[in-house]
Amino acid sequence: MNSPFGDIQILDMTYDFGRYVGRLFADLGAAVTRIEPPGGLPDRRAVEGDDALARAARVYEFEFLNASKQSRELDLEADAGREAFAVAARSAQVILLERGGPLYGELAWVREQAPSAVITSISPFGHTGPWADAPATDLTLQAAGGIAWLSGRPDDAPLRLPGAQATMIAGVYAATATSLALYDSIATGRGHDVEVSVQECIAHSLQNSVQMWDFEKKVSMRGGEGTRDASEDMFACKDGLIFLAAPRSLGVSWNALVQWVVETGHAAGEELTKERWADRVWRLSGEAKRILRETLESFTRDYTQEELTREALARKIVMGPVAKVLDVLDDPQLQHREYFTTLELAHARGRARFPGAPYRMSEPVWQVRPAAASDQQQPA
Repeated sequence: MNSPFGDIQILDMTYDFGRYVGRLFADLGAAVTRIEPPGGLPDRRAVEGDDALARAARVYEFEFLNASKQSRELDLEADAGREAFAVAARSAQVILLERGGPLYGELAWVREQAPSAVITSISPFGHTGPWADAPATDLTLQAAGGIAWLSGRPDDAPLRLPGAQATMIAGVYAATATSLALYDSIATGRGHDVEVSVQECIAHSLQNSVQMWDFEKKVSMRGGEGTRDASEDMFACKDGLIFLAAPRSLGVSWNALVQWVVETGHAAGEELTKERWADRVWRLSGEAKRILRETLESFTRDYTQEELTREALARKIVMGPVAKVLDVLDDPQLQHREYFTTLELAHARGRARFPGAPYRMSEPVWQVRPAAASDQQQPA
């Protein structure tokens, strides 16, 4: 297997929002060493008051975000620990720091130990500014970055997306910026300081939502900008939800849907063949959305997701199942591609399926390995 970062040594001092950065490099061959305090990181230790499920989730998250990394315990409050770090830093090409973690406030000292390395510092809101020291969680960063504002329905409250979105998004952006700086460091021998704001990463990931005000003087809202057709939504069926997109601009999809309902002799056909459904303005109204939901669900509730999807494919209707998390794990397409990787978990003492590579390349360069247990024999 070709490993793009096979000769790269990385010291990972992160513990929360920066954990995914090292994971991405490690999966591509870098030798990533996670520096832990004596006794290990809190996110893989049982926390008083946690129930069994919470403890299992904590350990699984640790295993996922630290897979493919090595581990080393150092007491950076002691002279011996700092000297051991300094020795390791001299041969490192990348050092990952995080606000609140070891050595984040000692960037100048770290730079002295590794003058030609890329030092990437990750923080919720950046090194400077009025929010530099503000507390932050995945929830508050999703809100501050704008992704919560854009999630959910227009008439409901903003929603936090599931999973550690702040960690994942910051990890992708930080890994990309670090790779660019590393490319120059290898070519020129110059060191680089990369500063990553998690809130800024989330805001940038919103594609053109931020620019909507610049171009159109409109604030992007949940559910789009109020232009969605009544048919573009999720509808209940016998065993869950299906998604339908049949606006007038997709006449084939709408016409095929109406024809199907009429062919079955269902009462919904009478409503869907009314002339008002050809009126684009009407289909954008709240009343149209309410009527279509009541009408269409009286039809779709008689069928399963599989039955609806199979018929939709045959009739060229844009319709498909809305998957739950467990549905994704058993998705036949992902199984056919062998997307998931099963690993023995060192800390959880069990086996689990991990998602596959988050990118597609021309050669098989990705490989995931279990998170390594701490090496306590190193100098502390």
